[in-house]
Amino acid sequence: MALCYSRRLYIEFVLSQSMGSFLRCMERGLAFFGGSAETEIYDNMKTVVLEPHPRHPVFNQRFLKYASARGFAVRACTPGRGNEKGRVERPIGFVRSRFWPGRRCTDLLDLNVQAAAWRDGPCNNRVHEATGKVPALVFENEEKRLLKPLSPISIEADDLLPGGVTKLFRVGFDRNRYSVPSRLVAQSVLVRADDETVSVFLGPKEVARHRRSWGIGEDIEDPSHRRAVIEERPRASGALPLGLQGLGETGSRYFQVFAASNRSLAREAQRLVLLVELFGESQCTSAIAEVMQTGHVGAEYIEYVLRHKRRLRPSPPPLLLGDPQLDLLSFREPDLAVYDNPTPMTRDPGAPPDGSPE
Repeated sequence: MALCYSRRLYIEFVLSQSMGSFLRCMERGLAFFGGSAETEIYDNMKTVVLEPHPRHPVFNQRFLKYASARGFAVRACTPGRGNEKGRVERPIGFVRSRFWPGRRCTDLLDLNVQAAAWRDGPCNNRVHEATGKVPALVFENEEKRLLKPLSPISIEADDLLPGGVTKLFRVGFDRNRYSVPSRLVAQSVLVRADDETVSVFLGPKEVARHRRSWGIGEDIEDPSHRRAVIEERPRASGALPLGLQGLGETGSRYFQVFAASNRSLAREAQRLVLLVELFGESQCTSAIAEVMQTGHVGAEYIEYVLRHKRRLRPSPPPLLLGDPQLDLLSFREPDLAVYDNPTPMTRDPGAPPDGSPE
């Protein structure tokens, strides 16, 4: 970023060309100069110009709102006219030839610290080859007082990305994944990010905050989100679901192994609860141990052992209605053998026993 008259230069290295990153650079650049010009000239990058045109370019509306808030007009270079952007193109070549050769840095922060020292030293204090003057001196004595002061209003300069929460309670942003509370699965959220942090919002409420990763394909998880999942879903920690506590250590080991698969834990628990009700806890426990010895897991294997290999018949427990008076009722099983050889009828069942008419 260079001032056209004094040629004073601002330089900063970043890892993103997104709109948010560009606006944050603009903010730091304008703060460095202490104001803005009446009109600022830009090349035809997408963050400023959506559709280049010699006379009627289509500008990015978000950037126009930013320029309006900061009080300067926007002008785009004419496509194919390299002479219109020489004051920026030449400093890029100057940086490449004077700053970059032989430079070593440990990270982005170290690089920008070195760039700031070079900018405020050899770069802006040299005699400019085109003007024959020192950019820093021309700026301090002539140009600085002509800049428009910056308005104190706050500017929206975050990267914004709407998205959905996956079943693994993650949101994707900038080729990485960030965790959110598991209760937000399938919800639509808004990701806001600056150079340091990534925040996730559900409506106006911030539901997660992470340190931003500039890597690729990384998974960033808040440990509290994982702990909440374990507390809400005991099966995720290997604990037995409700109704299967009688399976003991064998059942815990079974669910610990089963949880590593991509099959539904809820469906597996439902099927095992039914088998326990039909065949009893002891039979199911031994069947589970037998199935695991073969290297398998799955309710279908356990049911095969119980029904076909052991030839067990379901014996479900009595139905409980929740009322002690009704649950304690006991009835003698009726003898149905009387219907096997019914006695032949010799009279109308509706006639009187002595055969006299009514």
